[in-house]
Amino acid sequence: MSDALFTSDQLPAHYSDSILGPEARAFDQRITERIAAGFVPDLQNAVRCEYFYKSFWRDPLFIDLYEGEVVRRYLDLIHTHTGGGSKSILDVGCGAGYVSLELARAGHHVTGIDISAACIAAAERQRDAVRQPEGFGSLDYHACPLEEIRDQYDILLFSVSLHHFPDPTATLKLSRTLLSDDGFLLCCEPCHELFQDNDASQVALIRSLLAAAGLWHEEPATAPTTPAGFAALARGIGIEYREERDPHEVAGQSPNDLQSDGATLLEALDAAFERVAYLPGASFIYRVLGGIRGNAETTKAIARLLAAYDRHAVDSGLINPNFFYFLGRKI
Repeated sequence: MSDALFTSDQLPAHYSDSILGPEARAFDQRITERIAAGFVPDLQNAVRCEYFYKSFWRDPLFIDLYEGEVVRRYLDLIHTHTGGGSKSILDVGCGAGYVSLELARAGHHVTGIDISAACIAAAERQRDAVRQPEGFGSLDYHACPLEEIRDQYDILLFSVSLHHFPDPTATLKLSRTLLSDDGFLLCCEPCHELFQDNDASQVALIRSLLAAAGLWHEEPATAPTTPAGFAALARGIGIEYREERDPHEVAGQSPNDLQSDGATLLEALDAAFERVAYLPGASFIYRVLGGIRGNAETTKAIARLLAAYDRHAVDSGLINPNFFYFLGRKI
């Protein structure tokens, strides 16, 4: 694998020129900028990266508290509900491969696919750069759309990728043909429409307390001092979470982002698969952890506290989740 990331313009024109072309190029640009800034797409070998001013990708601990927990949920669902043992897994929309890599480290035989050739190049390079542990399954990557896959698998995984497909019903119908007779579909997907004003107000309070203590990333990091100011902050945070963008951003991460809301995805999933498990995911930490500032001891303590509160608050119904996990059996 060359040190240079190649782009999706080098892929076949039949999808480079289609609706997938702009989507692929958006993720090419995204991963290329991140790699250039020092991002390492590997949960176990992550490094601190100041490029991420508010995202959990900023620090290895934050990564473990959020993305590490996602992977642990996947592995637990697979182990508990799919009969145990090594599985063949197709990771659809694998991005830079950090989830695929962890599944292979757990002994599974993983194929990761993505329409972003630059993401696949980064994934292959990281896979080959580190020595893998004993018990490593296998891991292959391909820069291609789902429609080009012909093999069958025990599990199809959509790790925050199904909502990028314009027609989830058609995508899930295709997914069924790629599963063995006793296969499963596993996903974690956004349900941002559940995030209400009272949820945004909790995040506004957390960020304001951090700002008042000089522990939040924004400069000047001033907290609101009036009810009206607090209400305006909460409204802005609600938009930020529901639309997956900061105030200065005119669009989300890619042209096809948030094609379907959580309710639409869940309806399509339940129509195509027998529901085995449904779990609420995290609420707010993925857009808070990276914004904490201060010395290492303080930031790590606050990060652990907020992650614990996020899990408690979601499980207790005190705050709504922004993501959900679904495991379904082919019927």
